[in-house]
Amino acid sequence: MKELLYHLWLRELHGISSAKIFRLHDYFGSFSAVYEADFFEYAKIEGIGPFSELGNKSLDRAEKILEDCDRLGIDIISYYDDRYPKRLKEIDNAAPSLLYVRGKLPPVDHMLTVGIVGARRSSLYGNHCATSIAEELARQGTIIVSGMARGIDTAAHRGALKAEGDTIAVLGCGADVCYPPENHELKRIIESHGAVISELAPGTKPLSVHFPARNRIISGLCVGVVMVEGKATSGSTITARLAMEQGREVFCVPGPVDKTLSVGPHQLIRDGARLVTSAKDIIMDLSTDYPELMVDVMLGEQAQERIAAKNMEKLSLDEKMIVGALKHDFPTHIDEICYMTGIEISVVSQCLLMLEINGYVTSLPGKQYILRTS
Repeated sequence: MKELLYHLWLRELHGISSAKIFRLHDYFGSFSAVYEADFFEYAKIEGIGPFSELGNKSLDRAEKILEDCDRLGIDIISYYDDRYPKRLKEIDNAAPSLLYVRGKLPPVDHMLTVGIVGARRSSLYGNHCATSIAEELARQGTIIVSGMARGIDTAAHRGALKAEGDTIAVLGCGADVCYPPENHELKRIIESHGAVISELAPGTKPLSVHFPARNRIISGLCVGVVMVEGKATSGSTITARLAMEQGREVFCVPGPVDKTLSVGPHQLIRDGARLVTSAKDIIMDLSTDYPELMVDVMLGEQAQERIAAKNMEKLSLDEKMIVGALKHDFPTHIDEICYMTGIEISVVSQCLLMLEINGYVTSLPGKQYILRTS
């Protein structure tokens, strides 16, 4: 706990970047040693000065952050913690020295993780594309990362949640702050189906200066980034270009050639980004570079069985019994389902409706049902 306290002390000093934090830690070997050092020791390290801030040894701010995180249910993951995403470390000195996390950070290093970004003032077309791509990717076991902003970000998170998949929102404010405010309920649901993360201390307001830095975390967590709509100089275009610089795959959804929101994706496609129109395009492209992460249903029966088993775990006991009574290739009447399961017809009807909404079964004429094959 002392190491974390001293890390927070250093992180909150004005003018101390992540690069300087890493340099100081590497030189002294621990944050405790950094804290206990004096001006003359700091002066020995190239690129650290000016040293005035390091002379401020007050721990009040760090202690307040620890208290706030404990009260708000926020976990702190240091760069030196085993839980810190290894992929995020690949962006070198630009990596955040710590992350504030609400929820449970999914295993991004061991699963296909894709960012989806785009315009805040998005079109209906763009929202539909972002939602459908995110939903289909999430159904195949992909973690969806975005920034919880209005427009495309919100559509992407909703698509992942519709598929009951994992999603991560990277904020440009404190992890306890909801921005935009209308996404309060969305933020709450994301925290229960993944995580809301930030490199900024609790209570930090969503100032415009924070968002460009936030974008590098979105791309840094992912193996690929999808851009859906955006102007040539938009934040989403910047995120996509950061992804290119970080060695990530960049995918763009094309739009109408006469629309301003198509300019960003079309420029990126011209510069080497891959044109995609569906989640299948993305998965097939990534399967070559990241075969160890692929859990897609298109990649074999074993993957289908793993995903089906994971989906079955989410069902109630009655729903599991009903699914067990159904077949893929032969319809079963509702009366026979009741007989086979011993469940009352009113409960069977309600369960079948939910199973159909969630894509497990298909209803046929005459109150007959079959299992969906995809």
